[in-house]
Amino acid sequence: MNSAGNNRLGSHLVLGLATILTLFPLFWTFTTAFTPNELVLSQPIRFWPEHPTLDNFRIAFERHPVGLWMLNACIVAIAVTLGKLVIALPAAYAFARMEFRGRNAMFWIVVATLTIPSVIGIVPTFIAIVKVGLYDTLAGVIIPSIAYVGFYIFYLRQNFKSLPSEMFDAARIDGAGVLGQFWTIAIPNVLPAIAAVSMLSFLGAWNIYFWSLLVLESPQNKTITIGIKAFSDVEAANQLWGPLMATALVGIAPILIVFLFAQRSMLEAVAPGSGGKG
Repeated sequence: MNSAGNNRLGSHLVLGLATILTLFPLFWTFTTAFTPNELVLSQPIRFWPEHPTLDNFRIAFERHPVGLWMLNACIVAIAVTLGKLVIALPAAYAFARMEFRGRNAMFWIVVATLTIPSVIGIVPTFIAIVKVGLYDTLAGVIIPSIAYVGFYIFYLRQNFKSLPSEMFDAARIDGAGVLGQFWTIAIPNVLPAIAAVSMLSFLGAWNIYFWSLLVLESPQNKTITIGIKAFSDVEAANQLWGPLMATALVGIAPILIVFLFAQRSMLEAVAPGSGGKG
């Protein structure tokens, strides 16, 4: 075997090992969720339950409002994603295809916000949320999260800018105005990029932890990410590891589903020659 083949084999082995190490916690969560709770810590360690059960899911839903946590997480993730798109799409299109005074300066101000750590705004944002009466509400999580939209504007702007000018010239000759060009030309040709940023936004909003922990107090208002922490705190003494892993698996499932449906669009968004390349 030549040197190139050896290097390729070595790379595959390293990547394979990294994949196993990365996926093992997910695999262990899955197996523990279906293992009877009394057998979770039994010896010897089993990598697959001999008697799979759904009791852990039943116990989890009976002892805690897991379904409500999931609903809250879905509301937050969908609302944040839609909010970011409503702001980012027209802003990115304006920066890419429209001429107006101060366009470049405004765009670089947006880009500059990416360098500002979000932790800097936590205290003033929290004070504002309390004063306007949004503490312990899902809106208190959603609205500030939508504001962090700089990356999405930057990425979509690059995709809009990569579109051929001839398409917009032809639409303009046919009588299409700015909105017509935006909806009929720009949007359909960057759908992979829109899918990519939508998935990134959904994943980010689904995994909001610190801000949700700070703003949400009532058990019925918690999202699944902080709900799992609450479950762990309450049930640690009872050693309900099976139900805890069942709750974690329920929280992971929507992320996996979104990724499976959106992975093709994400690949199209970055693949050379795709309509949504950056």
